[in-house]
Amino acid sequence: MFLPTIYWQDGKRTKQFLEMLVDDLMIDYSITQQSGKSSNIDLGANTAKVLAKYRSGSENIQQIEGKVSKSDSALFKDLYTIMEEKGMIQKLIGFDESIWNQLKLGEFVELTGEFKQSPAELVFSSMMDMLEQFKGFFESAETKEEFDLASSVLRFKKATIIIQPYIDEETNYKFFTSLDTDNFVEDRYDLEGEFTILAKIKRIYKPHQKIDLVKFLPGKLKVNKKQLLTFLPEIQKSDEILFEVDDINEESFEIKGPVIELTPIAIYQE
Repeated sequence: MFLPTIYWQDGKRTKQFLEMLVDDLMIDYSITQQSGKSSNIDLGANTAKVLAKYRSGSENIQQIEGKVSKSDSALFKDLYTIMEEKGMIQKLIGFDESIWNQLKLGEFVELTGEFKQSPAELVFSSMMDMLEQFKGFFESAETKEEFDLASSVLRFKKATIIIQPYIDEETNYKFFTSLDTDNFVEDRYDLEGEFTILAKIKRIYKPHQKIDLVKFLPGKLKVNKKQLLTFLPEIQKSDEILFEVDDINEESFEIKGPVIELTPIAIYQE
């Protein structure tokens, strides 16, 4: 039975794919239970939790009514089961150059490998989380407002994940993906090490093609990489605050092909 521990999930994307695969998908529904027998009586609309639950009856009959909504994790289990039964998932557990060359845009893949977050992003996010945690110790309202402003400006909506697959050959094949930080189920800092991702292939980059990994500003705006390469390593060398991340260098901001960019659905451990 597929019962994964989910660390990150895009609930909206999960529902979208399920709706494409299942006609008349019911996520919210009402039930009535009488004398141990249950039957669906109607479909609830946008129900996020059990809205009503009561019992009534006599010595011989007991009735329970309520509205039920499936959680994102339950929907992901349904999606995974349906896709696996239909043979839609390409499982990349050990592969070589010939398999890599056969991968196409739009394919669904399940990939297990070593997950690593961008050290540059980890430094910034750690600093912002620290400010958020300790801002209550400052009595000045003006100081708190400054912290709130800095936190809102520098708190990034995306987390870049680089995935090194487990393969026998000595190759530079890599995958990467960008995660919405609001969709972490567990602490984002726990997402380091061996994990599995279910995703859809978004882009395939050729050998030696460079891809910018770190996206600090919205839209088409970009931060000057030279300034970051000067600023971030200096923070790392501070004697007062230590960051348990890899050294920050040019490779922290870009990756070279061959590499595949993934549109993530969920990251988990079985």
